[in-house]
Amino acid sequence: MVWQAISRWIGRWLRVGCHIFRRRIILEDALKFLFEQEESGRRGSYHDLARSLNMPLRCTDRIVMGLVQMGFAQRIGETIVLSEPGRQEALRIVRLHRLWEKYLAEETGLDPADWHAKAHVLEHITPPEMAEGLVAQLGNPRFDPHGDPIPTETGEIKAVPGKPIATMRPGDVVEITHMEDEPASSFRELVDRGLHLGDRVQIQKVSADGVTIQRQGEEVVLSPQAAANLQAKVIPKQEVELWKEKRATLADVVLQEECVVIGIAPSCRGLARRRLLDLGFVPGTKVRAELSSMGGDPMAFRVRNTLIALRKAQAAFILVKRDTLTSAITKV
Repeated sequence: MVWQAISRWIGRWLRVGCHIFRRRIILEDALKFLFEQEESGRRGSYHDLARSLNMPLRCTDRIVMGLVQMGFAQRIGETIVLSEPGRQEALRIVRLHRLWEKYLAEETGLDPADWHAKAHVLEHITPPEMAEGLVAQLGNPRFDPHGDPIPTETGEIKAVPGKPIATMRPGDVVEITHMEDEPASSFRELVDRGLHLGDRVQIQKVSADGVTIQRQGEEVVLSPQAAANLQAKVIPKQEVELWKEKRATLADVVLQEECVVIGIAPSCRGLARRRLLDLGFVPGTKVRAELSSMGGDPMAFRVRNTLIALRKAQAAFILVKRDTLTSAITKV
């Protein structure tokens, strides 16, 4: 009987605890949404907040009442405006979210399309001391892997450089400065197209059907939804000629050809990047293609007296300077 009573008490405590925790998550999500709305120059409305939280209006009204009672927001007509304490609390949550996205990008092999959802869970359960540990481990980063600025501990935040890619002119060579990760389907399209922060592309065509760009000699068509998730800045004219030169990768190297590693592509992050560096593919290292499978994939490369087998998809991440003489000989 005593055990049954204890079990019922624990069950009630867990239900209450879960309810309190879930309510805090919803309140924090509401603060983050209102902050992002204000950052984009808009005021959050009840209907927009309800859609964001995936809740009926009557439930959203209770959430807003909670924010008002806590001194985090005030109602102005049909809109909700953050107070200064509400803005600071929103910045704390945004800071945690973007720090975790940076960590997931740099320290794990998680698929880029999964960074946002995982960070959304972690932001709600991270104590202050762990947050500062993240900052120290990551070297006090200023931007997350999507190009969003990470607020400082005091709430300072930088502006996102660039403008929507759909506003660029055909012929412009631009550098991607921001990749919005919501909605997830649009971000997934960008990832599947091989685009990443810092990528340089040329605008080919802008229309109601989307945006056509050229990337590393390949034409890529983006849907209007995916294009709307991209911001970029026009690169200086003197850098355009360098962009036009197709970067060689280890995947371009043929048998018996020698080359020198000049870097790892920015799109290769986290564990995959560290593995290539640990294998010896660091700038200045000489590499020679020595063996190939029947189908040509994978190939084995001589790196510092060690044979290392790589698939073409991995070799394509390694930027190299090819020896023009040995390249010409091997093609004869």
